[in-house]
Amino acid sequence: MSTNEGYSKSNIFIFDIDDTLVITNAKIIVTDIDSGETLSLSPEDFNSYQSNDKHVLNFDEFKSLEILKAGKLIEKYLKVLEVNYKKGNAIGVITARDEQDLIFTWLKEHVGFHVDKKLIFAVNDPIHGFNGNIAAKKKQAFTEFINMGYVNLTFFDDDKENIKIIKKVAKENPDLKIKAVRAKH
Repeated sequence: MSTNEGYSKSNIFIFDIDDTLVITNAKIIVTDIDSGETLSLSPEDFNSYQSNDKHVLNFDEFKSLEILKAGKLIEKYLKVLEVNYKKGNAIGVITARDEQDLIFTWLKEHVGFHVDKKLIFAVNDPIHGFNGNIAAKKKQAFTEFINMGYVNLTFFDDDKENIKIIKKVAKENPDLKIKAVRAKH
């Protein structure tokens, strides 16, 4: 598909990647500094992971375009993306991943949607300058869409904490139409 140059500047549909648009085999490797023991966490497991100063986290598998391309697409939410893309609504991404270019390439070359790179927030990518935990960074990214002038925002994410935060943003911005949808697969 070609670039959606004339997309809406007021309506945007925002998607998380992992466990919302795709299920991959990528794991977060957690290593205990003291014992050297490791464990692997799926993105779903990581949503409830309690951070520990004695743990080192390795997200390298999430930097692999091949692992992302080998993932199982979640058709239900991909269809929502496609319908709104074709309608000319803006499409955005807010993901915990740390590489904006990887998401842009995956969406364009593998999934078939040329999403404007400025609407892709890989919240752990240092280029964005977000800080705090994942939910706090996702809130900062969501606020960026509001600052861009979007007034009708729909957000899809599998993590209930991220949904709670966006619902809080909606209450703080009653003049905007904000909807948060918990993605279930």
